Amino acid sequence: MIKKQLKLIIIIGITAVVLLCVYFFAVVPLVARLSQTDTEVPELLPGEVLGNNNRILLFEHVEKAGIAEIEVHNQYGTFAFYRGTDDEFYIRDNEGAPYDLSMLSSLVVSAGYTLSMTRVTTECEDWEEYGLSTYDNPAWYKLTTLDGTEHVVYIGDKIPTGAGYYVRYQDRDAVYVLDSSIGTTLLAKLTDLITPILAYPIGKTDAYTCRDFYIEHNGERTIWIDYVKKNDQTKYASSSIYQMKAPADYIPNSTNYETILQKFVQLTGTRTLEVGKAEDIMDTETLARYGLDKPEYVIHYNYSDIDNYVYVSSKNEDGTYYAYSLLFNLVAEVSGDTFDFLEWGLIKYVDRSLFSMNINDIAEIQIQGDKVSETFTLVGEGTEIQITPKSTGKTFDSDDLQNFRQLYKTILSLYLQDYTDSYATDDHIMSMRITTDAGQVYQYEFYAYSTRRCYYTVNGEGDFYVLRDIVDKVQNDIIRVLNGEPVDSWAKN
Repeated sequence: MIKKQLKLIIIIGITAVVLLCVYFFAVVPLVARLSQTDTEVPELLPGEVLGNNNRILLFEHVEKAGIAEIEVHNQYGTFAFYRGTDDEFYIRDNEGAPYDLSMLSSLVVSAGYTLSMTRVTTECEDWEEYGLSTYDNPAWYKLTTLDGTEHVVYIGDKIPTGAGYYVRYQDRDAVYVLDSSIGTTLLAKLTDLITPILAYPIGKTDAYTCRDFYIEHNGERTIWIDYVKKNDQTKYASSSIYQMKAPADYIPNSTNYETILQKFVQLTGTRTLEVGKAEDIMDTETLARYGLDKPEYVIHYNYSDIDNYVYVSSKNEDGTYYAYSLLFNLVAEVSGDTFDFLEWGLIKYVDRSLFSMNINDIAEIQIQGDKVSETFTLVGEGTEIQITPKSTGKTFDSDDLQNFRQLYKTILSLYLQDYTDSYATDDHIMSMRITTDAGQVYQYEFYAYSTRRCYYTVNGEGDFYVLRDIVDKVQNDIIRVLNGEPVDSWAKN
C-alpha cells in the first residue's frame, strides 16, 4: 500500500515538473510577448504589413468594398460569401439564406484585417506544435479580392492562454497569433451566421391584410381566418374585416387574432440549427431529427402574394419548439412564447357575438321556434329602411320599426358563453336563418340541454353554448313586435 502511494506521489511530482516547464518555457514567454508594448519596428517578411503599435498584419488590409469572396473551411464544413452582380453578398449555394448583417461584418473584419497579436517565429520547423501540420488538418480560409488576388490563412490550435489562435499565411514559414474573435467567425458554423427568420416579414401597420392564415394540427385544419376586403364585408356575419372559414362560420376574435399577426412582423427563432441549399427543400432525414418530417403543426399565411409555410414540431421538454421555414429552407429553435397561440383553445379565436352585422346589410331574417314562426324582409337602409313581416305583408310603421330595432339588438345580444357540455340535438327550440344583402346565408340552430343552456350550431357546425333565456327572449320579443307592444332589448325575458 505504501509503495503504491509512493508511486502515485512520484507520478504527480513528475507531472507538476513537466507543467512547470511548459509554463516557464512556453506560456510565460508567449504571454510576455503578447503583453509588451513594443516600440521597436519589427523586420517585415515579404507580404507582411506594419500595423498599429508595430503589430504585424499578415497581408494588406482588405475592406469589404474590395472583397469578391470569402471561402471558409473548418471543422463544421465549408461555406463561402461572394459578391453578386448587384454588389450584394450571398452565401454560395444558399443564396436565399437570410444571413446576419452584423455577423457578415465581423467575418469581413476577421478575414480582411489580420492584425496579429504577435509573430511567434519566422521559420517554423514543427508545424504540428501549433496544430498547423497537414496531419492536423487545420481550418483555413481564402479571401479573394476584386482584382483576383488570393490570400489563404491556416488556423491552428488555441494558444495556452486561450486569447488567440496560431495561424500561418500561405507558403510562409512564419507563425502568428490572431485574437480569439475569429472563433466566432472563421471557425463558426454557417448556421451561426444565419438569422433564424422563419417567414416573410409583414408590415406592422398592414398586418391585417394577411390572407389565408391557417393552422393545421396533425394534418387537420383547426383554424382558418381570412382577410375580407371592404367591398366584400357585407357578405359575412359581422362587420369585421376577418372571416373564419374553419372550423365553422364563427366571427373571429379580432383582438386575439391581431396579437398573433404581430408575431409575424418578424417571426424569428432563437438560433438557426440547419440551413439547406438554395432552390431545394430540406431532406427528410434532416427534418426527422427535429420531428419536422411529420410536423405537429403547419402554419400558413399569404402576404404581398407570397405564401409562407412554417412546420412546427411538438413542444420540447425545455418549452421550446423546432420550426422549419419552407421559404428560407432553414430549421430554427423557437421560444415557447413565440408559438403560444398553438396551444390556444378554439374559444380564444372566436368572438363572443354569434352575429354582428349592421341592420342595413340584412335582406331577410327568419325565425322558427317552439313559440313563434316568422320571416322579416328588410329593404333599404337608415331612416329609409322598410321591414315587412311575411305573416301580415304589412310594412312596419315608425313605432313598429322602433320595436323591431330593439328586437334586432336582442338578436345581437346572443353571445357564446363557453364550450358546450352536450351536442344533443333532440330538444330543438329555435332556428334562425339570416340572409345578407349579398346573398350570404347563416343558419343557426339552438338545442336546449339544460334549463339555462343551449348548444348551438352555425351552418351545421357547433362547439359552444348560449344562455337559454336569451334564445327565449328573441322569440318573446318577436311576439311583442307582432302585437305592437314595446320591446326593451335590455329587459329580462
